[in-house]
This record gives sequence, structure tokens and C-alpha cells, in this order.
Amino acid sequence: MEIVYNALVVLHLLGMAGIVSGVVARLVAPESPSAKIMLWGAGAQVVTGVALVGIASAGLVDNEVDNTKIAVKLVVAMAVLVLAHVLWRRPESGRGLFYSLAGLTLANVLIAVFW
Repeated sequence: MEIVYNALVVLHLLGMAGIVSGVVARLVAPESPSAKIMLWGAGAQVVTGVALVGIASAGLVDNEVDNTKIAVKLVVAMAVLVLAHVLWRRPESGRGLFYSLAGLTLANVLIAVFW
């Protein structure tokens, strides 16, 4: 099960890379299809994150689960997913939504590393 867990970690990190690359693409070229990249990345983050917590909570790997941290990260990840969906459906949305998405993504990374 350790291999499955590690594969999910890789996919989780690739989801984060998708969000970050979408943010950079939108900053460089506002007309690029960056919203779809961010949407897929955010979706991958939520799905793989839930799977990682499920595997760890079941005791199939030697990782302890901090439920408070996971709850905070899930709320932030769902907010990022919603913002990515809004930006995908309405590309003309204000820059505030875009910067909120970028800031929440950074906040989620900081929570993951420093909590």
C-alpha cells in the first residue's frame, strides 16, 4: 500500500503544480486557457488529498493524521476549487478572484509545510 500512497503523493504534488502553472500562465498571458489548468489541478488536489487521508486514517501507512489540519486544508482546497470553477466559467471575472485563488493556494502550501 506504500506504493499506492506514494503514487498519490506524486499526483497530489502534480495537482499543485497545475494550479501554480495556471496562475503563472494567467499572469503572463491573460487570454490563455489557464483557468482550465487551474480547475483540473484543484480537482486533482481535492481528490488525491481525500484519498491520502483515507489511506492514512485506515492505518495502511505509518503516517499519523492531524484531523484539524486536514479539515483546514480541505476547506481551503474546496475554496480554491470553487474559485477555479468560477474563473473557468466566467473568464472575465475580476482580478480579485484570481488573486484570491493564488493566495489560498499559497496558504494551503504553507499550512502543509509549517503546521
